[in-house]
Amino acid sequence: MSNEQTSRDQMSYERIIDSLNPQMRGGDNDRVGMLKHVLAKLHHPDQQFRIIHVAGTNGKGSTGTMIAQCLHQAGQKVGHFSSPAMVDQREQIQIDGCLIEKSAFAATYEKIVQQLPDDLNADDLTVFEWWTLIMLQYFADQKVDWAVIECGLGGQNDATNAIEAPKLAVITHIALDHTRILGPTIKDIAQAKAGIIKPGTGAVILAPNQDQAARAQIIKRAQACQVPVLDSEKTVQLTVLDQSWAGTRLQLKLPGAELECQFSMLGTFQLDNLKTALTAVDWLNQAELEITPERIAAVLANIVIPGRLQKIGTQPLSFLDGAHNPDAAVRLIQTLDQLGHPQKLVLVLGFLKDKNVAQMVQTYQKLNAQIILTTPDQPKRAMAAKDLQQYLPNALVIADAWTAYQKAVALAGADGMVLVTGSFYLIKEIEARI
Repeated sequence: MSNEQTSRDQMSYERIIDSLNPQMRGGDNDRVGMLKHVLAKLHHPDQQFRIIHVAGTNGKGSTGTMIAQCLHQAGQKVGHFSSPAMVDQREQIQIDGCLIEKSAFAATYEKIVQQLPDDLNADDLTVFEWWTLIMLQYFADQKVDWAVIECGLGGQNDATNAIEAPKLAVITHIALDHTRILGPTIKDIAQAKAGIIKPGTGAVILAPNQDQAARAQIIKRAQACQVPVLDSEKTVQLTVLDQSWAGTRLQLKLPGAELECQFSMLGTFQLDNLKTALTAVDWLNQAELEITPERIAAVLANIVIPGRLQKIGTQPLSFLDGAHNPDAAVRLIQTLDQLGHPQKLVLVLGFLKDKNVAQMVQTYQKLNAQIILTTPDQPKRAMAAKDLQQYLPNALVIADAWTAYQKAVALAGADGMVLVTGSFYLIKEIEARI
């Protein structure tokens, strides 16, 4: 392709991205029906491949990535839809680890625009709805075998729920988040996320350590749809042989496989995500595939997911983690306690205004750490560092995130540790500069 053609494609992509409606309509109950109507006009691209649909508060990205990579190891052509992106928005739509090309994004957008129902125009669809439609059409055009599709927000009314019944529905850990949209209780949130379970779904995979109210809602929905529930806590036996900041040595026993392997991902919460993913893999093996223990081990030894206890430095040890709600913050502290950390620990914190900041700050105050407050790169939703200081009056305030990170590195020294957390927008900003 010529440089001139590449430039035209990039301009077209950028122009489309700039034009997309930025509204968030994920809680509106009329949107899924509208998107189903669009998919019908497109001749149901979602029915041209097999889907694993993933919902949950925390762990969707890690669980979805592990499942997608195991499928790829088994020789399948695999689409993966996830959010948020870290650096490039196109990270949301990948096939076998490769981002959608800008030219393909633009061509797929134009294809959909030309087939929209007469009562809709491009501006009527929100940015996430557009990404969802483009993803489904692109995966169909590229003839993927499987697609691992993560909900953006909730489940029942999420744009991704316009699909027909998936082969598998996976429910990761459920906790309080987005309560203004999904409801104030765990029961409400679980009910929303259970909406991805449909008659015809092969099975529901339930992550371990679920709140009882959440479990009850998932099981109730599954029974109503006559879909079996597989509890990952009972399906996968996991023994930690050795654990450090360098990784974890595990012994795993599944109904169809046993293996001892290295797991590159850090965090006690990732062991729950691993059980969930492997329960899905075991179901796939029993249904139609052959994902051998050797293939599973290869995935687990090498998997890296940006923004999930992602190591970005060694002197000092430096990590990014998108713990953006109270449950994720608690699990992050559990990991620090379990693995231990150097005496000199420096936190860089930045939050969005619509999060439960007070509760997360209370969690981080339990650490013997120096804290730097900064402002995530999200002009409309970010909490300014100076406003965050009301919760942490003794913390250092540095509004610019990269400057805050550099200061944290200096304060920690070569033998210390730096942890950047609080908002994925903050994580994205640092990750882009590393």
